[in-house]
This record gives sequence, C-alpha cells and structure tokens, in this order.
Amino acid sequence: MRKPLIGITSSYEHNPESENAYKTSVSIDYSRAIMEAGGIPVVLPVHDNIEVVREQISHLDGLLLSGGVDSDPALYGEDSLQEIGVISPERDKFEIMLLEEYLKTNKPILAICRGLQLTNIYFGGTLYQDIKYVDTQIQHRQKWHLYLPTHNIDILGKDNILYEIFGEKTRVNSFHHQMIKDLAEGLTPIAKSSDGVIEALQKKDHPFYYATQWHPEMMSVRGNEGMKKIFDKFVEACK
Repeated sequence: MRKPLIGITSSYEHNPESENAYKTSVSIDYSRAIMEAGGIPVVLPVHDNIEVVREQISHLDGLLLSGGVDSDPALYGEDSLQEIGVISPERDKFEIMLLEEYLKTNKPILAICRGLQLTNIYFGGTLYQDIKYVDTQIQHRQKWHLYLPTHNIDILGKDNILYEIFGEKTRVNSFHHQMIKDLAEGLTPIAKSSDGVIEALQKKDHPFYYATQWHPEMMSVRGNEGMKKIFDKFVEACK
C-alpha cells in the first residue's frame, strides 16, 4: 500500500542583511513525527499561485498546518497591540488560500500552535495577541527542554482522539504567547488548561480536523508514546 503524502506548511523568512534573500523553513520535528507514523512528509513553500496550490493539493492525502510567527491581527479586525510578535503577510495569504482549497477535499487536517490560531481566524474567531492580556499564572512559553511537559490539560468530552489516547487529563509542553479569545462558530474546544485557555479543538462536521495549541511533534519524536499516537491516528486517517 502506498504511504500517505502529508503536506507541511512552512515559514517565509527574509534575511535583512541581504536583499531578496528569502527561504523556506520548518522544524524537522514535524517531518520526523510524520515519518515515524508511517507517512511521507512534503514541505510546502509559501507562494501565491492558486493553480499550483490546487495541483499540490491533488497529490496530498493530509495537511499539517505547522507552528510559526504571529498572524496579522488585521485578519480578525484588530490593530496590532504592543506585544504582537513578528508577522508574515505572505504566509497568512498562502495558508488561508491553501486551507480554503484543501477544505473542499474533506481530507484530514492536523493543525499545531499557529495552525490552531490560523484555523480559528479562518473560521471567524479572534486571538489574544499576547499572554499579558490573559489572567493567568501558568507558564505557556516554557524555557526548558522541548519534550518536557509544563502544565496539565483537561480533555473535554469523550468523542475525540485526545480522549481515546489520554483519557480525561494529560500534560503538555507549551511554546506560545498568543491564544484563542473568541472561538469561531463551528469549532469545538476539546481540551483546556486550568486557566481556561483552549489547548485543542475539533471541527466536528469534518471527517478529521484537529488542532492543538501545544507541540506534540516535539514530544513525539523524543519518545512520548501518547503524543506519537496523535500522529499515528492522523496518518491512519490519511490512508
């Protein structure tokens, strides 16, 4: 049987020391997690060619929306506040175009960190632009090893893959400074931290569309069996 082909979104980075020096970049952990689950990763560069997007999609069995820089607050009707980080309008435009076309296929989607936030924006939700605008003492942007969990999450409901894997609770790592403020219509929260931050969501009218605020790929490739099962279920759904 042919192994499923999984597209992974990437960043669009500019070297300020060199004119017209741009590169495609994404953590190798996403590709490793997909390969260890039996899939074939394909990194998707940022571009604005809709015909190329459609051709790329025609070859893909699954889509992974990866982490990265902040999305432009203008996408959800807000001015940039003081704590906004680096934004990439080129990446925003590409991923929105990609997601719009890919949703027509009903093929599986896994979104991670920025991917969760972009999902919420795409469907009409908003974000807190920085953790300083949230009332919490929890460490959501850890400074220690990638694979180490830093806080608990409560898993909501029993009809999702997180409950199947972890039950009612688990511990996750955390590398984000933004988070969901207003949840978009049609999205269901399936995990929260004790301060109320949405840590995972599902689009239940889609065959397989899950998103996590934490980085399961970092934990999966460093030996966490529970996090590996997220990718196992994703790749299995892509077959």
